[in-house]
Amino acid sequence: MRRRHILGLVLVTAISVAALVAAFPVGAQQRVILRFSDWHLTEDVWNKSLTEGIAIFEKRFPHIKVQTEPVSYREKETKYTVESAAGKAPDVMHLHAFSLPAFYEKGYALDLTPFIEKEGKGFLDAWYPLPLELVKYKGRVHAMPGDYMTMVLVCNTDMVNAAGVSPEKFPATWEGFLDFAKKATKPGQQWGLGMVGAKDPGFSLRFSPFLWTFGGDYLTADLKRSALDTPEAKEAFAYFVELSSNHKVVPPGATSANPQDVRTQLAHKKIACEIGSGWTAPIVNKINPDLRAFEVLRAYPLPVKKKRATAIWLSSWIIGPNTKHPNEAWELMKFITSKEMELKWFKDNRVTSSRKDVSGVAPEILNDKFAKVIAAELPYGKVEPQIREWPEIMDVFTGAVQEALTGAKTADRALADAHSRINAILARRR
Repeated sequence: MRRRHILGLVLVTAISVAALVAAFPVGAQQRVILRFSDWHLTEDVWNKSLTEGIAIFEKRFPHIKVQTEPVSYREKETKYTVESAAGKAPDVMHLHAFSLPAFYEKGYALDLTPFIEKEGKGFLDAWYPLPLELVKYKGRVHAMPGDYMTMVLVCNTDMVNAAGVSPEKFPATWEGFLDFAKKATKPGQQWGLGMVGAKDPGFSLRFSPFLWTFGGDYLTADLKRSALDTPEAKEAFAYFVELSSNHKVVPPGATSANPQDVRTQLAHKKIACEIGSGWTAPIVNKINPDLRAFEVLRAYPLPVKKKRATAIWLSSWIIGPNTKHPNEAWELMKFITSKEMELKWFKDNRVTSSRKDVSGVAPEILNDKFAKVIAAELPYGKVEPQIREWPEIMDVFTGAVQEALTGAKTADRALADAHSRINAILARRR
């Protein structure tokens, strides 16, 4: 009986092993789930593109399932920081470039250099030099570049014409633009310019060109002190604030207006112009198809004061440091930033790529009336200071703008107080 019992156990074990072998044959890849987080998953146009892209990826990698995790643009840094500290960050995350230094220094972005080296010599040659420099930390690559474009002025040409200005001879200076904005403004009905004044990550992209074209800057060249006490910075700050407070060429309530609010104003002909980029036309078209955004809207270089300048938008992708599936996460990141998908992002959403083998050669981009203006401004583009304190500094600065816009402080007082507070922040790193 004992021998029969043993034989029975052996038989049962053999059957179980056979079943496991059948389920996972030799050489088969076990199913992997990757957590993928991106603020674009909350947006109608982009979400469709991402869903289609992920479907292509999963078809090519049947053993990988991509689990999407939407997050708002405003909350992404907080979410990813908290989750990374707890060792529970998504496998692949999308960030604005200014967030990278803080993630690098805290160890929240996996070093991608080993993966890139395995891809072979010349793998990174497809990207523009500036984006590649911004994704490096201590000489090693910790992120992959995504969107790469400049901020431009996007205007409704019907409203430009109605203001008595030819769309072919749009003002090239801020003085000329102010004159146009006054003509385009009908108090209580429509205004010349939409203004983002809310505490939103998109604010600095829209204010920085004012500061830089007036010859000012946020920080000194060594990034150790505030530069907001210069005559150029004061002039730029006053011009921006007075568009609302004195000239009334922007809609009321600018301090609560985020980029989507301003795009909605453009979509419904409440404003003639806004500061935007490649994403503006498709989003506005989604909000109000009756506007015929791709026909009516036109992109112009931002007006000039003392020098030609604009802000560069660069997004980036990182892999969470605690990922259990680094090789699969790299495959997903490589796919997202591939030539194939970067061209898809443009076709669907009009965003230009940090890949020069896409933005520099694709006919779809070179012949697009918006993209060619955006690309032409790249030589005049600047990026925000790449230091970990930048989000805190910008929070202080945006607060100063709001104080001036609401009249809680004079423009001079608000800027002076921000200058002092920013110096206090920078003193901690010296």
